[in-house]
Amino acid sequence: MDIFSVTSDNLFTPATDNSSAQMQMMSSRALSAGLDQFTAKNYDQAISSFKRAISMAPTADSAINAYDYMARSYLTQGNSQAAIAAYTKALKIAPSRDDLHIQLGNLYTTNGNFDKALAEYKLAVKYNPSSANLYSLGQGYLGAGQTDQAIQQFQLVRRQQPKQPYGDFGLGQAYAKQGNYQEAIAAFKDAVAIKSNYLEAYSEMGYAYVDSGNASQANDVVSTLKTLSPSNTTLAGNLSQYLYDKTAPKMTANYTSDLFTPFLSNFGPGTKVNAIGSYLANAGDQQTFAMVFQFNKQMDQNSVENVHNWSIARAGGTGRGDGYNYNMTVPTTEVTLPGTPQSVYYDRLAQTATVMFKITQNATANGTIDPSHINFSFNGKDMVGLAMDKSADTYSGFSGFA
Repeated sequence: MDIFSVTSDNLFTPATDNSSAQMQMMSSRALSAGLDQFTAKNYDQAISSFKRAISMAPTADSAINAYDYMARSYLTQGNSQAAIAAYTKALKIAPSRDDLHIQLGNLYTTNGNFDKALAEYKLAVKYNPSSANLYSLGQGYLGAGQTDQAIQQFQLVRRQQPKQPYGDFGLGQAYAKQGNYQEAIAAFKDAVAIKSNYLEAYSEMGYAYVDSGNASQANDVVSTLKTLSPSNTTLAGNLSQYLYDKTAPKMTANYTSDLFTPFLSNFGPGTKVNAIGSYLANAGDQQTFAMVFQFNKQMDQNSVENVHNWSIARAGGTGRGDGYNYNMTVPTTEVTLPGTPQSVYYDRLAQTATVMFKITQNATANGTIDPSHINFSFNGKDMVGLAMDKSADTYSGFSGFA
């Protein structure tokens, strides 16, 4: 080659190439050291090594991997903003790395920034429309409240991987968000039919049962979760608590009071009031009686002790034997009870309400009553504000709870 044809470009290229290769080698070594420190949980040292790897070869694959593990190191320290910054810088170098878009999207989701998360998931699918990325995009749409678009993505996942349960699982979540609980439950059932130990699908199915008002089936799911994973009680415990919180309260039993004269609600029509109260012998005599009711969950104390949330009334049922005095003519000797209690005491520990009310002897001292057909009704709320279950908010000695 003619010496005069040598330019500055080809004169320095070999040296430049050697220098670049050397820097990349040093970057790889720093990355390797950082990975060892990361594995050993020495995260501060690992971050320093990853930064060194990046500075030596800012656009090399080693730098991209260093950004990735540096972000993971920041996350172990609870510094999500630094992790987001690391992934953002990595994607400026390698914008087509779908895995990094997914990681960044997941971070935005954790931070509640669903719009930015959705944008990252869309980019991941743009560069790689894998079923895993489509699933993440579906979850991104769910987080952003776009359930119809989420359903489309999960249907694609199901078509791509019909023998995997994740498309069905995502569909169940989307249908549940729409309030379409029957379709949601069907999708979760399809998921567990493919993967019989898919605990998360069982759990979500249980929530759908609760939200659809099917407490019995939800309880069955709790039992299934306990059977499938006896050592991990978190899912079963959380579902059980949700079921407890979301189920309308009921009155489930009644007891006699240890402190006050019990009202003998098993006595039938024509019972003389002086037979149930020894202080009702004379005209105009009054005596306080009590009924104790058991609730199946913790109630709001102010609601229970508000006497206006209670009603005491004669039964008016039309079924056989349901009505007061068996629906026969009420005698003139019959006494009338007050429509609301005198007072109510709620025992938070026992979850019981002691309802106290007065009976007054009539003017001719021969008062009668039908204790078995007196309805005691409560229309208050529990601790989370749920109103009473209408199937168990009223008690009478004849009908029990209804």
